[in-house]
Amino acid sequence: MGASKRFSARLKPGSDPGDVLIAAQAAVANFAAGAGLAQAATARLSVMVEEVLSNALRHGKAQKVRLHLRSVAGGIALTFEDDGAPFDPTRKRAFKGPDPQTGGGVGLALLNAWGHKPCYARIDGSNRLRVALRSER
Repeated sequence: MGASKRFSARLKPGSDPGDVLIAAQAAVANFAAGAGLAQAATARLSVMVEEVLSNALRHGKAQKVRLHLRSVAGGIALTFEDDGAPFDPTRKRAFKGPDPQTGGGVGLALLNAWGHKPCYARIDGSNRLRVALRSER
């Protein structure tokens, strides 16, 4: 069986979403080391996780987030779940480049460029996104 890592967090009122992102990145690093991922694959995985979780926390106002990373044949299977506002990141949107003030706006483009076979569902009041990342070991 391949490497697997689960991460979950509940955002407390008044707490900084950055703390959740830092903890999630530590979970990604732990998973990547155990799965023997190449540096480039680890970097892409880290960016994808940060983008999806950051969007859920900041834009979707999620209070609970869950992440499951699994090593599978040919890559990594990622499952993200959150209780934030409904949002389907797999829906195609026109990409006009990053926001010149904040640099934001590239996360969905990166998710679609690096991920494959994305699948979104709204289940029992939660967003669920599954996506695969090809990896070099």
